Amino acid sequence: MNSADGLLGLLRARRSVRRFKPDQVDRAVLERLVEAAAWAPSAGNRQDWLFTVVTSAQVRARMAEAVRERWREIIEANRSQGYAEGLESYAAAYAMFPEAPAVAVVSVRVTSLVQKRMFGTEAGATAGGVASAAMAAQNLMLAACAQGLASCCMTGALVAGPKIAELAGLGRKQEIVCLVALGWPAEVPPAPPRKPLEEIARFVE
Repeated sequence: MNSADGLLGLLRARRSVRRFKPDQVDRAVLERLVEAAAWAPSAGNRQDWLFTVVTSAQVRARMAEAVRERWREIIEANRSQGYAEGLESYAAAYAMFPEAPAVAVVSVRVTSLVQKRMFGTEAGATAGGVASAAMAAQNLMLAACAQGLASCCMTGALVAGPKIAELAGLGRKQEIVCLVALGWPAEVPPAPPRKPLEEIARFVE
């Protein structure tokens, strides 16, 4: 097997896992994952990302409660619209922090006022910090898969973003891009189907 086949195999093997064994992940392993994340490309090579790895059970429990509370507020606010049932099933997947022995809070430096003045509403996309952090998160998850670890990228939890930022000790200059739950898998779910190439690709020649 050549290196290209090995990479494609790793891409196909990665799964989003939401059930973890209680075993802790060694600090050295977590540091290797962050190092892998830091090899992602970044806009202007600024590397504006920050990886806050939360292993404290108490902090993870408080993060989970903050997410549950915020989703409860959203569900109640939308109950009269008939959305509650769908939201409840959706929200249940985003408060599983206590199950994962580690959660990486992936954040990036907020877009500067200078950039906002220069680029207006396109400032965030032009600065590229969020895209860079997202690529770094993918590196982290692929590295986890290569180590036999499981991961799950979460954005639905960011309804409680300000509280999570507070619990993670992030300052106002950091914007959370996603959370990545990490741990040893208690399950290996089957691969979800992928859309065929003709539905997702366009070639302008």
